[in-house]
Amino acid sequence: MDILDNVIFAAYNRSLTGNRPIQSDYVAVPSAPTAVLTNPTSPAPIWTYQVFDKLNFCTVEDPAFIETAIIRHWYDVDAQDIYEFPVASPTDQYSSFVDSSTYHLMYAYLLENTRILQIFERVIERYMNDEELGISNGLSTYNWIHNSERLFFKSDTSKVSNLRSLIRPSADASRRNAYQRMFGMDLAFGDAASQSDSLAYVRSKSSNQQFIVLFERYLSEIWQGYINARNTSGANTSDTNILVEYAQQLQEMMAARRGDTANNTYAHLNLSREEYSSVLMTSWFSFIISYDSPVVNYLSCQSSTIGERLIKIGNKVGIQAHRKCQSLFEMAGSAATILLAIETTGLLDDSAWVGRMLSSLNPPVPTPLSIEGNFMNAFLTVINNWEKATGHKIKNPEANVMGTVKVQPASNGASLKQKVALN
Repeated sequence: MDILDNVIFAAYNRSLTGNRPIQSDYVAVPSAPTAVLTNPTSPAPIWTYQVFDKLNFCTVEDPAFIETAIIRHWYDVDAQDIYEFPVASPTDQYSSFVDSSTYHLMYAYLLENTRILQIFERVIERYMNDEELGISNGLSTYNWIHNSERLFFKSDTSKVSNLRSLIRPSADASRRNAYQRMFGMDLAFGDAASQSDSLAYVRSKSSNQQFIVLFERYLSEIWQGYINARNTSGANTSDTNILVEYAQQLQEMMAARRGDTANNTYAHLNLSREEYSSVLMTSWFSFIISYDSPVVNYLSCQSSTIGERLIKIGNKVGIQAHRKCQSLFEMAGSAATILLAIETTGLLDDSAWVGRMLSSLNPPVPTPLSIEGNFMNAFLTVINNWEKATGHKIKNPEANVMGTVKVQPASNGASLKQKVALN
């Protein structure tokens, strides 16, 4: 389950203290939905709620019901709980937080680079202050917009979904600070109200400045290993030991920012609130443009892809989305899966396992894919889309120009701010 699925599960299946169910004090909420299995033949089943169930949840007229579920799920993750099937059918589990949160800050970083949060902040602002976008005749659109404002753009600072305080007055700046600390990276754009490609925020002296350099080298070595594993005529020069070494270096970098992962629960690790809040927020807004939803229809921005929908909505409110936003959407989940595995599972520290992964897609490709095959697909998704979004060569690193690297320009021609010094 993704984070929105898990919050929905918490809303209907997890209780408050005293075994009190989560409910609204004022309005009737939709009946509990049933999750469906999206990949029944996979060794790692993925469960999700159907689109209309997610929409019904996101458009409940009482946002306090949604917010309570968000907080309940936060404490479930911290308690390392397992979201299981009903007792009547204990054959599997929906989500497990025993080893990790299942969320990663990289997911939010990549999606926020699309400018999705700035674009929808502008949509909500115009909807609330004017009738320029038109008056919505649909209750779903009305409730979704009002819920979005209440959950993510409020002044109340007491909830885990909010990163504002008197000390940190800007949630935008708080997220940027977290990205800079974990990845040594800025977002690709500045303030939506200006043409600048930068925004002032507190830059930490402790940050992983070499993270992206190392991550790109890692992806490049994975690609070379994958190609060599498919080489039936020449020598196989794959070095799984260097891949293990890179994975361990990445793990050490991220652990340095999080703190003592062995003795602290998720809620007490450095950057956990920023991670949870950012992943939740980007997932909330990504869902509403994942199909031609009532909100997309209200804005008359229908399309066959999530990236094109965002570009159309951005143009409508005067904020140009990243021109490679489709690639950012497509690789966000896979990048998060890879980095979570590096941090928590130990699979990518195992040279033999990595070797099996590199050859897992060799013909004839097994059906269903093994766990190794699913991971190899995740790497290929990231490699292909990383090249598109950044313009930086992963498959042929010798072609890169040494020096400062920048993500592809935004639609308005402004350079996207990713300054990474290559060795």
